Amino acid sequence: MTEQDELIEKYIQNKLSAEEALMVNQLLENDINFKTEFTLQTNLKKAVKKDDDAHFRNLISDIESKAKIESPIKRHSYAKWLAAAGIVLLLGLSYFFTMNQKPSTNELFASYFEPYRNVVQPLERGSDQQDKKTLAFLAYEKGEYEKAIALFTDLYTTTKEPYYLFYKANALLKLEKANEAVPLLLEHLKTKDTLTEKTTWYLALAYLKLNDKPNARITLKKVITEGKYKTTEAQELLKAFK
Repeated sequence: MTEQDELIEKYIQNKLSAEEALMVNQLLENDINFKTEFTLQTNLKKAVKKDDDAHFRNLISDIESKAKIESPIKRHSYAKWLAAAGIVLLLGLSYFFTMNQKPSTNELFASYFEPYRNVVQPLERGSDQQDKKTLAFLAYEKGEYEKAIALFTDLYTTTKEPYYLFYKANALLKLEKANEAVPLLLEHLKTKDTLTEKTTWYLALAYLKLNDKPNARITLKKVITEGKYKTTEAQELLKAFK
C-alpha cells in the first residue's frame, strides 16, 4: 500500500490527523491521479455501506465507462477497483452485509460524521485579513481543530454568538471528544440561529460516538420528525440499530 493509499484509507476510517487532513486537501487540489483514486475508493466504500444493489451497479457501470477512455495508468487504477467491486457483486450485497454483521456505533459514526462546512466566515485566498474570527475558521478549514477550538472558545466568551458553540462542537467531534461536544450542542439547540436545524443531527452522532444508543435513537427520530436536515441519513442509522 502506497502512502497515498494509506491517506485515503485513513480518510475513510475518519482517522486522519490534522496534518494528514491538510495533505489530503492539497493532493485533491493539485494531483489529478490522487483525486481519481480518492473518488473511486470513497464512492466504492459508500456504495458498499448502502444496502442498495442498483446504486452499487450504477457505480460499477460508471467505473467501466471511465476505464475505457482513460490513459493506461488510470485504466490500471479503474481495473483494480472493478475487481474489488466485482467480488462484492458476485457474492451479493445481502451476503456481504450478512457476513459483516451490524457495524459498531463507532463505525457508524465514522461513516456518517463529517464536520459541517464553514458558512459563517467565507475565506478569501490571499487576503491579509487576520482578525480572530478569520483565524478561527481558517484553522477549522485546515483541520487544525485544537487551534480552532481555542479560538471559538474565546470568541464565544466575547460575543456570545451561538454558532461558535456549533463549530466548536464539530471540531470536538472530529477529535473524538463527543463527551465535550454534547453539552455544547444541547446549549446550541436552545438558540435560533441559521445553524440550529443542523444541530440535532450532530447531537445524534455525538450520542452514537458515546455508544449511547437510547439517546441516539431518540435524537435521530427527532431529526426525521423535523425533516429539515439529514433525514435520509437518520433513517439509515435507525435501520442500522435494528
